Amino acid sequence: MTKPVDELRSERQDDSIESLMKTVEEMPDSASAHYNLGLGLSKKGDLDESVAEFRKALKLRPGMLEARINIAAVLLQKGDYDGCIQESLKALEFRPDLVEGCVNIGIAFMAKGNFEQAIHSFQKALALDPHNLVAHINLGNAYLSLGDIDKSIEHNLKTVSLKPGFGMGHNNLAVSFYHKGDLDKARFHADEALKLGYDVHRDFLKQIKHRGRD
Repeated sequence: MTKPVDELRSERQDDSIESLMKTVEEMPDSASAHYNLGLGLSKKGDLDESVAEFRKALKLRPGMLEARINIAAVLLQKGDYDGCIQESLKALEFRPDLVEGCVNIGIAFMAKGNFEQAIHSFQKALALDPHNLVAHINLGNAYLSLGDIDKSIEHNLKTVSLKPGFGMGHNNLAVSFYHKGDLDKARFHADEALKLGYDVHRDFLKQIKHRGRD
Protein backbone atom coordinates (compact mmCIF):
# COMPACT_ATOMS: atom_id res chain seq x y z
CA MET A 1 0.00 0.00 0.00
CA THR A 2 2.73 2.40 0.93
CA LYS A 3 6.08 2.91 -0.69
CA PRO A 4 9.46 4.24 0.38
CA VAL A 5 9.51 8.00 0.46
CA ASP A 6 11.99 8.66 -2.32
CA GLU A 7 13.09 7.00 -5.46
CA LEU A 8 16.79 6.41 -5.06
CA ARG A 9 18.61 9.30 -6.62
CA SER A 10 21.59 8.86 -8.90
CA GLU A 11 24.14 11.43 -9.92
CA ARG A 12 24.95 9.40 -13.05
CA GLN A 13 21.82 7.52 -14.04
CA ASP A 14 23.01 6.44 -17.47
CA ASP A 15 26.08 4.60 -16.17
CA SER A 16 26.14 0.82 -16.44
CA ILE A 17 26.98 -1.31 -13.42
CA GLU A 18 30.21 -2.33 -15.14
CA SER A 19 31.23 1.29 -15.59
CA LEU A 20 30.35 2.15 -12.00
CA MET A 21 32.35 -0.83 -10.71
CA LYS A 22 35.32 0.22 -12.82
CA THR A 23 35.16 3.69 -11.31
CA VAL A 24 35.19 2.17 -7.81
CA GLU A 25 38.21 0.07 -8.75
CA GLU A 26 39.99 3.16 -10.01
CA MET A 27 38.94 5.32 -7.03
CA PRO A 28 38.41 2.97 -4.07
CA ASP A 29 38.62 5.88 -1.60
CA SER A 30 35.91 7.91 -3.33
CA ALA A 31 32.68 8.05 -1.32
CA SER A 32 30.81 9.31 -4.39
CA ALA A 33 32.00 6.34 -6.47
CA HIS A 34 30.69 3.86 -3.90
CA TYR A 35 27.48 5.87 -3.53
CA ASN A 36 26.78 5.84 -7.27
CA LEU A 37 27.49 2.12 -7.46
CA GLY A 38 25.06 1.60 -4.59
CA LEU A 39 22.37 3.46 -6.52
CA GLY A 40 23.04 1.46 -9.66
CA LEU A 41 22.88 -1.83 -7.78
CA SER A 42 19.64 -0.86 -6.05
CA LYS A 43 17.99 -0.09 -9.37
CA LYS A 44 19.16 -3.45 -10.67
CA GLY A 45 17.57 -5.11 -7.65
CA ASP A 46 20.80 -6.13 -5.93
CA LEU A 47 19.65 -4.72 -2.62
CA ASP A 48 22.17 -6.32 -0.27
CA GLU A 49 25.05 -5.27 -2.50
CA SER A 50 23.68 -1.74 -2.75
CA VAL A 51 23.53 -1.42 1.03
CA ALA A 52 27.14 -2.62 1.25
CA GLU A 53 28.24 0.11 -1.17
CA PHE A 54 26.28 2.80 0.65
CA ARG A 55 27.96 1.72 3.89
CA LYS A 56 31.37 1.97 2.24
CA ALA A 57 30.48 5.49 1.16
CA LEU A 58 29.46 6.35 4.72
CA LYS A 59 32.67 4.93 6.12
CA LEU A 60 34.63 7.23 3.82
CA ARG A 61 32.33 10.20 4.42
CA PRO A 62 30.36 9.78 7.69
CA GLY A 63 28.25 12.88 7.06
CA MET A 64 26.97 11.66 3.68
CA LEU A 65 23.25 11.76 4.50
CA GLU A 66 22.22 10.73 0.98
CA ALA A 67 23.90 7.38 1.58
CA ARG A 68 22.29 6.99 5.00
CA ILE A 69 18.78 7.81 3.79
CA ASN A 70 19.13 5.48 0.81
CA ILE A 71 20.21 2.67 3.12
CA ALA A 72 16.99 3.29 5.04
CA ALA A 73 14.97 3.24 1.81
CA VAL A 74 16.52 -0.04 0.66
CA LEU A 75 15.99 -1.65 4.07
CA LEU A 76 12.37 -0.53 3.91
CA GLN A 77 12.07 -2.17 0.50
CA LYS A 78 13.61 -5.36 1.91
CA GLY A 79 11.11 -5.42 4.77
CA ASP A 80 13.74 -4.69 7.41
CA TYR A 81 11.60 -2.13 9.20
CA ASP A 82 13.65 -1.96 12.38
CA GLY A 83 16.78 -1.42 10.31
CA CYS A 84 15.07 1.34 8.37
CA ILE A 85 14.04 3.08 11.60
CA GLN A 86 17.54 2.77 13.03
CA GLU A 87 19.23 4.22 9.95
CA SER A 88 16.68 7.03 9.69
CA LEU A 89 17.20 7.98 13.33
CA LYS A 90 20.95 8.15 12.71
CA ALA A 91 20.31 10.47 9.77
CA LEU A 92 18.11 12.67 11.95
CA GLU A 93 20.93 12.95 14.49
CA PHE A 94 22.92 14.76 11.80
CA ARG A 95 19.95 16.73 10.48
CA PRO A 96 16.85 16.96 12.70
CA ASP A 97 14.99 18.73 9.87
CA LEU A 98 15.40 15.82 7.44
CA VAL A 99 11.86 15.22 6.22
CA GLU A 100 12.78 11.99 4.42
CA GLY A 101 13.97 10.49 7.69
CA CYS A 102 10.69 11.23 9.46
CA VAL A 103 8.63 9.85 6.59
CA ASN A 104 10.67 6.66 6.29
CA ILE A 105 10.26 6.05 10.02
CA GLY A 106 6.52 6.59 9.68
CA ILE A 107 6.23 4.13 6.81
CA ALA A 108 8.25 1.53 8.73
CA PHE A 109 6.02 1.89 11.78
CA MET A 110 2.95 1.59 9.52
CA ALA A 111 4.30 -1.69 8.16
CA LYS A 112 4.85 -2.92 11.73
CA GLY A 113 1.24 -2.06 12.61
CA ASN A 114 2.25 0.65 15.08
CA PHE A 115 -0.09 3.33 13.81
CA GLU A 116 0.30 5.72 16.75
CA GLN A 117 4.07 5.92 16.27
CA ALA A 118 3.56 6.23 12.52
CA ILE A 119 1.22 9.18 13.00
CA HIS A 120 3.75 10.86 15.31
CA SER A 121 6.49 10.52 12.68
CA PHE A 122 4.32 11.77 9.82
CA GLN A 123 3.20 14.74 11.90
CA LYS A 124 6.87 15.60 12.52
CA ALA A 125 7.41 15.44 8.76
CA LEU A 126 4.48 17.79 8.14
CA ALA A 127 5.75 20.22 10.77
CA LEU A 128 8.87 20.49 8.60
CA ASP A 129 7.06 20.36 5.25
CA PRO A 130 3.27 20.97 5.46
CA HIS A 131 2.84 20.05 1.78
CA ASN A 132 4.51 16.65 1.91
CA LEU A 133 2.24 14.41 -0.15
CA VAL A 134 3.66 11.12 1.15
CA ALA A 135 3.11 12.12 4.77
CA HIS A 136 -0.49 13.17 4.10
CA ILE A 137 -1.46 10.01 2.19
CA ASN A 138 0.06 7.80 4.86
CA LEU A 139 -1.57 9.76 7.66
CA GLY A 140 -4.87 9.16 5.90
CA ASN A 141 -4.15 5.42 5.94
CA ALA A 142 -3.01 5.43 9.56
CA TYR A 143 -6.07 7.31 10.82
CA LEU A 144 -8.35 5.01 8.84
CA SER A 145 -6.68 1.99 10.46
CA LEU A 146 -7.37 3.52 13.88
CA GLY A 147 -10.99 4.26 12.99
CA ASP A 148 -10.64 8.05 12.91
CA ILE A 149 -12.51 8.50 9.64
CA ASP A 150 -12.76 12.29 9.76
CA LYS A 151 -8.99 12.66 10.17
CA SER A 152 -8.47 10.18 7.36
CA ILE A 153 -10.72 12.21 5.07
CA GLU A 154 -8.96 15.43 6.08
CA HIS A 155 -5.53 14.18 5.02
CA ASN A 156 -6.76 12.45 1.88
CA LEU A 157 -8.53 15.65 0.82
CA LYS A 158 -5.23 17.45 1.32
CA THR A 159 -3.52 15.05 -1.09
CA VAL A 160 -5.92 15.78 -3.94
CA SER A 161 -5.67 19.49 -3.13
CA LEU A 162 -1.89 19.30 -3.42
CA LYS A 163 -2.05 17.07 -6.51
CA PRO A 164 -5.45 17.21 -8.26
CA GLY A 165 -4.62 14.30 -10.59
CA PHE A 166 -3.66 11.99 -7.74
CA GLY A 167 -5.60 8.78 -8.35
CA MET A 168 -4.53 7.13 -5.11
CA GLY A 169 -5.82 10.12 -3.16
CA HIS A 170 -9.26 9.79 -4.74
CA ASN A 171 -9.25 6.03 -4.17
CA ASN A 172 -8.41 6.52 -0.50
CA LEU A 173 -11.11 9.18 -0.19
CA ALA A 174 -13.59 6.71 -1.64
CA VAL A 175 -12.60 4.15 1.00
CA SER A 176 -12.80 6.70 3.82
CA PHE A 177 -16.21 8.02 2.75
CA TYR A 178 -17.43 4.43 2.42
CA HIS A 179 -16.51 3.76 6.04
CA LYS A 180 -18.19 7.02 7.03
CA GLY A 181 -21.36 5.82 5.30
CA ASP A 182 -21.39 8.55 2.66
CA LEU A 183 -21.84 6.34 -0.39
CA ASP A 184 -22.45 9.17 -2.86
CA LYS A 185 -19.04 10.68 -2.11
CA ALA A 186 -17.46 7.24 -2.08
CA ARG A 187 -18.80 6.56 -5.58
CA PHE A 188 -17.74 10.00 -6.80
CA HIS A 189 -14.14 9.62 -5.69
CA ALA A 190 -13.95 6.04 -6.92
CA ASP A 191 -15.08 7.24 -10.34
CA GLU A 192 -12.49 10.03 -10.22
CA ALA A 193 -9.77 7.51 -9.38
CA LEU A 194 -10.84 5.33 -12.30
CA LYS A 195 -10.82 8.30 -14.68
CA LEU A 196 -7.25 9.01 -13.59
CA GLY A 197 -6.23 5.45 -14.37
CA TYR A 198 -5.98 4.20 -10.79
CA ASP A 199 -6.68 0.49 -10.33
CA VAL A 200 -9.59 0.60 -7.87
CA HIS A 201 -10.22 -2.82 -6.34
CA ARG A 202 -13.07 -4.62 -8.12
CA ASP A 203 -14.69 -5.92 -4.94
CA PHE A 204 -14.73 -2.43 -3.47
CA LEU A 205 -16.36 -1.08 -6.63
CA LYS A 206 -19.07 -3.73 -6.37
CA GLN A 207 -19.69 -2.82 -2.74
CA ILE A 208 -20.13 0.89 -3.35
CA LYS A 209 -22.18 0.40 -6.52
CA HIS A 210 -24.74 -1.93 -4.95
CA ARG A 211 -24.86 -1.03 -1.26
CA GLY A 212 -27.87 1.09 -0.52
CA ARG A 213 -29.46 0.40 -3.90
CA ASP A 214 -30.94 -3.00 -3.09
